[in-house]
Amino acid sequence: MNEKTILISGGTIVSSKEAFEGDLLIRGETIQGVGDVAGSEPDEIVDARGHLVLPGAVDPHVHFNETNKDQEGVHDYLTGGRAAAFGGTTTIVDFADQIHGSPLLSVLGVKRKQAEGQAVIDWNVHPIINQVTPEVLEEIPEVVGAGLPTIKCFMTFRSLTGESAVNMYSGKPGRIISDQDYEDLTSRLKKAGGMLMVHAEDSTIIDKIAMEKITSGRTRAIDHARCRPAEAEANAVRRIVDVARKTDCPVYVVHLSSIPGLEEVSRARKEGLPVWAETCPHFLIFTDAKLEREDGYKWLGSPPLRDEATQAALWEGLSDGRISVAATDDCAFSLASKVAGAENFELCPEGMPGIEPRLTVLYSEGVAKGRITLPQLVDLVATAPARLFGLAPRKGSLSPGADADVVLFDPNIRWTMSQDTLHMASDYTSYEGFEVTGKVAKVFSRGDLIVDGEAFLAKPGRGRFVPCSLA
Repeated sequence: MNEKTILISGGTIVSSKEAFEGDLLIRGETIQGVGDVAGSEPDEIVDARGHLVLPGAVDPHVHFNETNKDQEGVHDYLTGGRAAAFGGTTTIVDFADQIHGSPLLSVLGVKRKQAEGQAVIDWNVHPIINQVTPEVLEEIPEVVGAGLPTIKCFMTFRSLTGESAVNMYSGKPGRIISDQDYEDLTSRLKKAGGMLMVHAEDSTIIDKIAMEKITSGRTRAIDHARCRPAEAEANAVRRIVDVARKTDCPVYVVHLSSIPGLEEVSRARKEGLPVWAETCPHFLIFTDAKLEREDGYKWLGSPPLRDEATQAALWEGLSDGRISVAATDDCAFSLASKVAGAENFELCPEGMPGIEPRLTVLYSEGVAKGRITLPQLVDLVATAPARLFGLAPRKGSLSPGADADVVLFDPNIRWTMSQDTLHMASDYTSYEGFEVTGKVAKVFSRGDLIVDGEAFLAKPGRGRFVPCSLA
């Protein structure tokens, strides 16, 4: 058993509550002491002067080994995990589609196979349900008990059956379930100790506009965005909040992108309902002007980028606590895959590579510009996602007894993000030419130094499945 002791000395230790100068002691895979660790006799001393000492970030929203519009994604548990680590993320929660005709819990086996010999950081998985059957409902307690308490559903994306031919995952069944299905599912999740995650965009609104766009031949990236107005998100959030009100089941709205959507979440939280929301860095720094460009397909996703007023509102939501988490929704494809849909958004895989920039972007655009504080940054990327998704107290903090997932962050470096300076596996980046302040210097995962400057030291397969519990 590894009992090596490492003293991280002289840095500014940042928690979700405060920031102070002090030391941090690691013994083996866990944190032994924080602040005053006098009397320790470490095997190794790491000089952290001039650096922020942060808990390893938790990204609860990534898509590894993804297939979208018949295109294969480029991030798996090795390449995506490597990029995550360079960005200061030490734990991810991936997604896995329900396998029809098989037990819901079989998705864990699929992800274990993908992670075997590949995972370099720790992981969990959210099952995706797109058909609510009596068998699925009966299985919920077993799935939650196996450490998968968070289940995702979609309020958009129909199948290619003539109902809609818009924004589909080719080869997969329709994703939309009824409001009654949501009530049945959340009632069962509530009893089992689980939480519902929901992609909140109302397909009824989207499909009508989309078919008009398709019929008239307006199918570029900006047209895709116009198909998905803010009211579609707001209406979907309102519907799922109604469900939460009836069943008292925790609900988590993924990638919140609009002012009306934020207003619906705000009303729910004021009412005391168990409703939380995340947003993503790309909504905070890019606008729909990117989608107007000839290469707008690089930024195409659902929900779409919006305007500067929306950006300001989302930053305010992060600052005042109405938005609880900043996740990435990393969904990385090759440039050729994106170009295939340059003239027709039905053919363009949705999403962008974003797992690495998150921490730096939020520091540079948030902390350095006075939009959020250092403790808020830690809460948004580490402490809150660990708490909400049942990874705490093991993950998300620098508390004694927690896993020694530690990031040393240099707040003074000024650099430019590009395909050459980032480590994501795609052959382009949506962040090309984006200037930032601050950079990850070192990353420890369970006491192992896995990133040291530009050196990646993690052995493939060292990452572990970490069961989650909301109890």
